[in-house]
Amino acid sequence: MSRPRISVVIPTYQRNDLLAKCLAALAPGTQHTVGDYEVIVTDDGRTNTAEQLVHEQFPWAIWTQGPQRGPAANRNHGASLAQADWLAFTDDDCIPRPGWLKALLTATASGHSVYEGRTTTDLPIKGPRWQAPVNESGGYLWSCNLLLTRELFNQLDGFDEAFPYPHQEDVDLRIRIKQLGQSWSFVPEAEVFHPQRPAIPWHKRARAQQSGVYLCHKHGQPLSFANIDPLSSLRAIKRTLLGPGSAWDKFTFLCGILAEQCYLLVKVPYWKSQYNKR
Repeated sequence: MSRPRISVVIPTYQRNDLLAKCLAALAPGTQHTVGDYEVIVTDDGRTNTAEQLVHEQFPWAIWTQGPQRGPAANRNHGASLAQADWLAFTDDDCIPRPGWLKALLTATASGHSVYEGRTTTDLPIKGPRWQAPVNESGGYLWSCNLLLTRELFNQLDGFDEAFPYPHQEDVDLRIRIKQLGQSWSFVPEAEVFHPQRPAIPWHKRARAQQSGVYLCHKHGQPLSFANIDPLSSLRAIKRTLLGPGSAWDKFTFLCGILAEQCYLLVKVPYWKSQYNKR
């Protein structure tokens, strides 16, 4: 086989049913590409892995055991095995559309080192207990639909593995790309579909905000930059009240927001003090 033009890195963690849909959308013949590509599944599974799934149903994909240090380290591990000069990232709960890779590769003729595709979902969102990222205009560089050169990725030292929870790593990557003076292009034809999923429970969402505090400390930004402030909560409350969903769903979600804020009132000053000591 010739050297691939693009390496697709998919981090996964014990979601074989979703991963199978993602891989099916990347099978040979499904992507209208302008060159060869490889798919690397880097697997952080502990109680079960996707090794058998990949070997039996998707033998054209590369399976590798991940480092089990979170998604940032998992993505970096997959990228370290890539053969191509271009690295594409998506997630195991996403479904790339047939023209995804071709659109990204075609766009590279413009000369940028970074590209982001369009991320869609089955709108409208069902209610406050459901969520899905949507990127229709660009500017986010989310890791579920991202392409960059391996040279730039190595120059950045990949994703920062110091984030305490899987949250904000792609925002940090975007900031560091800007700091290097790199611009990027939005490729709307490069579509990845992200099905709606149940919203993260408030206690997990609250703990993950430690990553937001770390992000703001690292880059000297106010907490509002990571939406860890009362105004962000008020906006979330407004969206919940005006959005779809039953009265019970809205009530329970609002209770979760209140509980999250009470948790953060205690934890955020502690997290800030710990990072300030470093």
